[in-house]
Amino acid sequence: MESLANASRRQSTVGYGTAGNKGVLRLETNKCRKALTWLFGIGVTLRANRTLSRRALNNGTTAHFDWNKEIILITGGAGGIGGETARLLATRGSPIIVLDVLPLSYDPPPNLHYYQVDLTDHVALESTAARIRKDIGDPSIIVANAGICRGKALLDASPRDISLTFGVNTLGLIWTAKTFLPSLAQRNHGHFLVVSSQTAHSATARLVDYSASKAAALAVYEGLHSELKHVYNAPKVRVSCVAPCVVDTEMFRGIKAPSNFLVPRLRPREVADLIAETLWMGESRNLMVPAFAYISPPTRALPEWWRVALADGGAPAMTELRPHRPMD
Repeated sequence: MESLANASRRQSTVGYGTAGNKGVLRLETNKCRKALTWLFGIGVTLRANRTLSRRALNNGTTAHFDWNKEIILITGGAGGIGGETARLLATRGSPIIVLDVLPLSYDPPPNLHYYQVDLTDHVALESTAARIRKDIGDPSIIVANAGICRGKALLDASPRDISLTFGVNTLGLIWTAKTFLPSLAQRNHGHFLVVSSQTAHSATARLVDYSASKAAALAVYEGLHSELKHVYNAPKVRVSCVAPCVVDTEMFRGIKAPSNFLVPRLRPREVADLIAETLWMGESRNLMVPAFAYISPPTRALPEWWRVALADGGAPAMTELRPHRPMD
């Protein structure tokens, strides 16, 4: 009798354990299903967001570029990001036009044409544009890359420092657009790419004038995208913006990145690769690099302590800046 009782208890225990295991398994299965459902939903949302953004930026149109016929103009192409971009784009065989106040820092390929000009001088730029149209033709792709940074606290910056910063980074961009964009709008064909900066979204110490000028450049990019569509009836003209963070160029010599892991120092060629990829795709894009830079725009909607923390983290970066002085 005792053995029968023990056997009965063991059977009962086994049965309970089996039922319990099934319950746990069912619970875990439900959790997995919920997790997979959430992941699927997030994936669909992200994909839909990318599709809608891509369609909006390109006005629901497609554009075709013939690289045997396109003429590419790059401002600030004597060195740094612009120089790397010029040499990279030249590999497709298109005529490349470089505008810069400085001489070329590299040996140009046969299809690269250099014109020395001060972009802050609208009259001089118009005169140079007339020579370009006579010598080569109307540019169909514009890379507005020229920029300058003095790296001084606002109260320490001279009127000349501030005039140069806004003259090159903001007015130079506007003069470039006013000089070369009309032919793109008239033909409803071309690409206008603005090189802005991550600091357009997040200013910090010793970058007040530079950040303000790059924020203006960002506004020019956004406004031109709207005007080409609604004012000039040129929805197929592509308008893009590339906003890098810390780039290892002469303009930012001596800068100290807050974190090499989160904000790695970019090489000019890395930014040039992104610019060339955007142009060769033939689509409008709004890009920031590295990926950590995308944290800056949302700070406008976050609590102020978040924005201040980012500014505090970046404040020491410019203390040892030794930029070149291209226009002194």
